Amino acid sequence: MRAELYHDIDNDPEPEDAGKIRITVRILGEYDHNPTFTTLPTFVKDFINDDVGDVCESKEALEYFLMEAGINEDDISDALLKLIVYVDELTRPTSTEYSHNCALDVRLDLVPDYLDDVDDEESQSQIEQVAQVSFDEPSNTRFRPASKLVVKSLTRKIYNKKIKKEKNICMKISLEECTICLEEFTNGGRVVTLPCGHEFDDGCIVKWFETSHVCPLCRFELPCEDQGTSVRYEFIDLA
Repeated sequence: MRAELYHDIDNDPEPEDAGKIRITVRILGEYDHNPTFTTLPTFVKDFINDDVGDVCESKEALEYFLMEAGINEDDISDALLKLIVYVDELTRPTSTEYSHNCALDVRLDLVPDYLDDVDDEESQSQIEQVAQVSFDEPSNTRFRPASKLVVKSLTRKIYNKKIKKEKNICMKISLEECTICLEEFTNGGRVVTLPCGHEFDDGCIVKWFETSHVCPLCRFELPCEDQGTSVRYEFIDLA
């Protein structure tokens, strides 16, 4: 099982949250709804302190959650060790982004090994395309908000994870992700398909089209808001 770590730092927290850490754990791939657990805010020094007899309730609650979810002891020990090391390195006095007055949110994603075997070359290729577009020389396209009427008319569907059978056990796995937020599509969530064939989370692409009328991946252009309703636009079914 692979552990992936992310963090967010609040430099102007509420007074009661200053110097504290909140951990959110998410287990991917094994359930219809990915189980998650968030600890109560805990002082960072207490969370990374392993002194005998000095028990951190957040770490205990975290370990209990993982045990209840069916994660084996070795994976739990490995994940908690990586988490503590991650927080320790992030909050050291030499850190340029964290100070003792900040509030820290850390997310730990646990990814089952079988997801590593999924062929995600197409998804990775799309991510690389997004990155490449960001570094390309500016084009002649003038970015403007897309027509609200057109955005509202885009094809939408409810996303269902594909099912993989292994040893007579059906497991729902995700093979796709939104290349704007780089998060896996949520089972049961709404996905928007553009006329060019690229797909994104509904919320992400609607937000994107508030400032740009082109596809984030291929620069396919939708009608702009200031073009009015006189523009004739045809959607092409690429299915």
